[in-house]
Amino acid sequence: MYIKEVMEEMEINHAKSLEANKIMVRLFDKYLLGGEIPDNLLSHLSLYFITKFHKSVLAFRMLVVSGFDEDASVVLRTLVELVIILAYISKKPEERVDRFIEFDFIAQYKLLQIVDKHYPNTVISNERRNQIEDDYRTYKHNYNRKDQWSDKTVYDMAVEVGMLFWYEMVYKIDSSYVHSNISASRGFMLEGIEGLQLAVGPQVFKATDILSKSCELSRVILFVALQNMGFDTDETIETWDNAQKLLQEEFRTHLEEEE
Repeated sequence: MYIKEVMEEMEINHAKSLEANKIMVRLFDKYLLGGEIPDNLLSHLSLYFITKFHKSVLAFRMLVVSGFDEDASVVLRTLVELVIILAYISKKPEERVDRFIEFDFIAQYKLLQIVDKHYPNTVISNERRNQIEDDYRTYKHNYNRKDQWSDKTVYDMAVEVGMLFWYEMVYKIDSSYVHSNISASRGFMLEGIEGLQLAVGPQVFKATDILSKSCELSRVILFVALQNMGFDTDETIETWDNAQKLLQEEFRTHLEEEE
C-alpha cells in the first residue's frame, strides 16, 4: 500500500488514540516553548530529558500514522529508556545528576580514541587533546564501566523505580527490532492466500496499544520532570484523565468490531 492510503486508514482507525496522544504531547509545549525553570542542575537535566522525549514522541507518532509498526516500536523503546533513566536519577539527584553529566568527559575521551584510530589525519589542537585527556584522568575513577554513565543496567534502574513492567513488556521485547533477531521477523510477514508473504513497505496495523503506552509514558516523564522543577502537576493529571477516556473508548470500539 502507498503511504497516503495507509495514513488515511490509520487516522480513521485511531482517531481517538491519536487525539489522546496529541493532547498529552501539547503539555510539553508549555515548558519547552517559553517560561522559566529553576536554575539548578536537576531542573536543567529534566528539561533536557523532556526535550528529547518530546522530539522522539513526535517521530513516534509520524511512524505510527505512516504504517511503520516496527520502527515506531523502536522509538517507543527509546521513550521507555528515557523515562526509566530520569526517574532513576530523580530518586537520588544529589549523587546521580553529576554522575550523568560528568560521564561526558569519559565519552569525549572514548570518541577521541575512535577518531585517532579511524581518522588519524583529523586535526585536533594540542590544547583540546590535552583538555580531553586531563578530564578523563580526573573522572575515570568514578566509573567502573567506561561504556555507560551508571554502574547499574537499565533493568536494575527499572526495578528500583517500579518500572519492571515497562522494561519487560516494551524495552526487552522491542529490542528484537533494534538488534534484528528472528523474533522480529514476524512483523515482516503477512498471511496471504498463498501462505506467508513479505510485508513490504508501510502497512495498516492496530496501534491503539502502543499509542496508549506513549500517552502514559508522556504522563510519567512530565510528572517526574515537573516535580523536579517544583511545578504543579494537576494539569498533567487532568490531561491524562482525558486521554484515558479517549483511549478506553477506542479500545471498546475495536473490541466490539471483533465480536
